[in-house]
Amino acid sequence: MMNLMVLSLVFACFGCNDYPSPGEQMVENGAGPDSTATSISYKERAKLTYDMIQTHYAIGDLYRENFPAQAGDNNQYSYLWPYVGMLTAGNLLLELGYDEAIFNKEFGGLEAYYDNRPNLPTYQAYVAAIQSTDHYYDDSAIVAMELIDAYKNTNKQFYLQRAISVTQFIMSGEDNVLGGGIYWFEAMGAGCTSGPNCIKCANTTAYASFVTAELYKLTSNPIYLEFAKRTYLWNYNTLRDPGDNLYYNSKHITTQQIDATKWTYNAAMMIMAGVDLFEITGDQLYLTQATATAQSAFSEWTSVRNDRLFYPANDSWFNTELMTSYIRLAPHYPAADQYVKVFINNLDYAWENARNSEGQFYEDWSGNTQGRYYWLLHQAALVEAYGRASLYLNEE
Repeated sequence: MMNLMVLSLVFACFGCNDYPSPGEQMVENGAGPDSTATSISYKERAKLTYDMIQTHYAIGDLYRENFPAQAGDNNQYSYLWPYVGMLTAGNLLLELGYDEAIFNKEFGGLEAYYDNRPNLPTYQAYVAAIQSTDHYYDDSAIVAMELIDAYKNTNKQFYLQRAISVTQFIMSGEDNVLGGGIYWFEAMGAGCTSGPNCIKCANTTAYASFVTAELYKLTSNPIYLEFAKRTYLWNYNTLRDPGDNLYYNSKHITTQQIDATKWTYNAAMMIMAGVDLFEITGDQLYLTQATATAQSAFSEWTSVRNDRLFYPANDSWFNTELMTSYIRLAPHYPAADQYVKVFINNLDYAWENARNSEGQFYEDWSGNTQGRYYWLLHQAALVEAYGRASLYLNEE
């Protein structure tokens, strides 16, 4: 359900073949920790942001979609997608050493979205006890990612087995139409012939590749590796723009028209899938392709605002996915460390300059515009970003 809730934005394009280094794009004070930032650690900022969310958004174990409420907020609780941001928060705060009760709260609340249907049980878009809604392959994939991390953090088999079960649903979204790839959601899956949502998507396909690669690492089941390689290749061959190595949004089933919108998280997930496949297979080609996408993403999606370099002013959660992909790439491609440090600089600046009186972060971390600051997912993204910064920098 992700693309229903985001706005299109056209980004200016740097040269597609000659990628400036991070240093060449830096402006004064544009990299490294912001000198105006407080001495509060990134670990503490993650927890303080989580606490702010509890104050303004929490309804028992679940959350409201927006604070303050927005026109059209007819549901009591949030949709699954922003809730998954809180799963990430639970995982990261556990990794950072905070009380396991936080983790248990978030993963306990998740079960409100579970549809235990006889065939291909998975999580649905809204709270199952309130209404029956559709099942999105991208939503299920981001849940599976968090379940896998939950297993890594706790060694509890429930999380691994649930990830495996949900992945069966994700894998069911692939067929031979258009030569492969994953549909967006089940109701517009196999057999759809018309309508704007009769598409196969870069996000669902990249997520599926990454999730199955992760499961292969944990289970050594060759079915997962073959699926991860096949879906990665479909995205690379079908939705990659060869001019800049970034990824178009989707391809329509019947018209075969490509939606040429490019999002940071689609690039991020192909970087992460490529890194995983390189680590599994040793095939240098995956790393070369991931690096090319990372270079282009940095070139095309950074710009100078307030005399320093910033990532896009929209879609904080998408951008945080890109930060995560750079962290995963950095051990294999040292220049990615500079890409991460620009993110950390943005986070320093946002802490001081892009929050309102309630403690909510603006969608634009430069502070120039508030954007959709009220959305739960945009606040959850900051828990993730500060948490990942803390782990990346090995804070005590």
